[in-house]
Amino acid sequence: LDNQVVHFRLAELLTEVTALRALTYDAVEGYINGEDVTMKASMAKLKVGRLQREVTDACLQYWGGMGFMWDNPVARAYRDTRITSIGGGADEVMLSIICKMMGTLPGKAK
Repeated sequence: LDNQVVHFRLAELLTEVTALRALTYDAVEGYINGEDVTMKASMAKLKVGRLQREVTDACLQYWGGMGFMWDNPVARAYRDTRITSIGGGADEVMLSIICKMMGTLPGKAK
């Protein structure tokens, strides 16, 4: 781990995780206060699925070939986190919800 590239990548990933955590806390606070948090929840779900893939991919890359070994927890995380972007609504569904809330989802032709 004594490599600046690894340190910088870990710092970038931590920044992304921290930003996602802030979005999640903001959505929860809004929900508690009775606000419609559909857009924030959709944004968080979209980002968490993509960020999980990015983090596990980076970890797998640093482990090298050992990252694919059955008994390595990184290999399991790499496999298991993929379902997040599928279960409960695919990324494209989340994007459609966000576009609809933004008012940019194209309407039906008349």
